[in-house]
Amino acid sequence: MRRRVGIAAAVLGVFAVARACTRWFPVRVEGTSMVPTLLPGDFLAVRALRSGEPRAEQLVVIRTADREVVKRVVHPHDGTLATDEYWVEGDNAEASTDSRTDGPVLRDAIVGVVRARYKPLRSMRRF
Repeated sequence: MRRRVGIAAAVLGVFAVARACTRWFPVRVEGTSMVPTLLPGDFLAVRALRSGEPRAEQLVVIRTADREVVKRVVHPHDGTLATDEYWVEGDNAEASTDSRTDGPVLRDAIVGVVRARYKPLRSMRRF
């Protein structure tokens, strides 16, 4: 138990420093649109977009008028979409509202790329 607390403190410390030095922010998963990749209650470390992003298969955070959602980039602008549009989908099609229902997402709505799941500790993972 002590070891887990120490690991959690180290992860949170690194996250705090990274966020202060760069543009990182936490996101808590709500809903089941990304199951099995992400589960409700997971906490994610998200980095602001960089030049050339997002790319196909990256998990991204999209800010809408009333919330932030996590989706997977299926098709970046590839000739069929405008240069600032991206096709995004949830991994759980039955529970996801995404480009299949709402069409492509503008790059300006994509606020970051998911880099890691840091909580719960037993399922920490880099993306």
